[in-house]
Amino acid sequence: MTHHLRIRNPIDRAVRLSGAVVAITAVMLPFVAGCKNDGPVVAADPAPFPPDGVFSITGDGVVSIYWNANWEDDLGGYAVYRSTTNPGPYFYLGEVPTDQTYYDDTDVVNGETWFYAVTAFDRAGNESELSLETVFDTPRPEGTGLVLVELGQDPSRAGYDFSSLSGLPQAAALGTTDIYFESQSGARFLRAKTGVDIQDYGLIDLVYVDWAPDTGWSPSGQAEAIEGHSYIVRILDGQGDFNMAKVQVKAVTTTTATLDWAYQAVENNPELAPITGGAMR
Repeated sequence: MTHHLRIRNPIDRAVRLSGAVVAITAVMLPFVAGCKNDGPVVAADPAPFPPDGVFSITGDGVVSIYWNANWEDDLGGYAVYRSTTNPGPYFYLGEVPTDQTYYDDTDVVNGETWFYAVTAFDRAGNESELSLETVFDTPRPEGTGLVLVELGQDPSRAGYDFSSLSGLPQAAALGTTDIYFESQSGARFLRAKTGVDIQDYGLIDLVYVDWAPDTGWSPSGQAEAIEGHSYIVRILDGQGDFNMAKVQVKAVTTTTATLDWAYQAVENNPELAPITGGAMR
């Protein structure tokens, strides 16, 4: 779908290229031959400052963009733009009122990367330049309520293949299985298959597990399954490429582990849910 830039002020026709505003202004001034215009100088109404603190949160078929509120007295609202490249051009998506500092872009496809910018405009229609932050996002599939059965109880339902996107367990012994659940000596573990790395990311909600690290992988290829903890999984293809996934243990017993998960289908992309600041709505 093509989004067209909106012209807010018929005098200032703005084209948004490379994060800057290029304006072509047509101004009609009075002219009297042989005379000088000594009338009062009227100050121009300045455009608002560009919003700052812009960041995005990755979803499944959605990207949510957030920013800090502007403080101009005559603020009229915010407009959101996006591009398939950086530094642009950026095309108009939509606008929100002054009391809303987020925008959900649902016109996205999982696995495609989008760049975002935000402007502020006043009640007279003057619009700021694009926000300065480089904000991009690659939405990815996710799922909830995946139940893995302990390996000794039912090995046919102990494992999961993230790339299947099925949300259904499978046999731990299958070659496509990435992780599986097993209890041993009273302890409960998420274990990674050969070619898969795992690490415990701590007691943190899955949405805040944002950018997969380069180091910190469990040398034993396993992590204790602890309720409320999130885990990062790196799935290697044996040729130097990888896919990232994340899971959170929502509930665990000696016989089952219930997981929420997300999988970044784009190879070599560590992005899971970018969040660099600001308040959640």
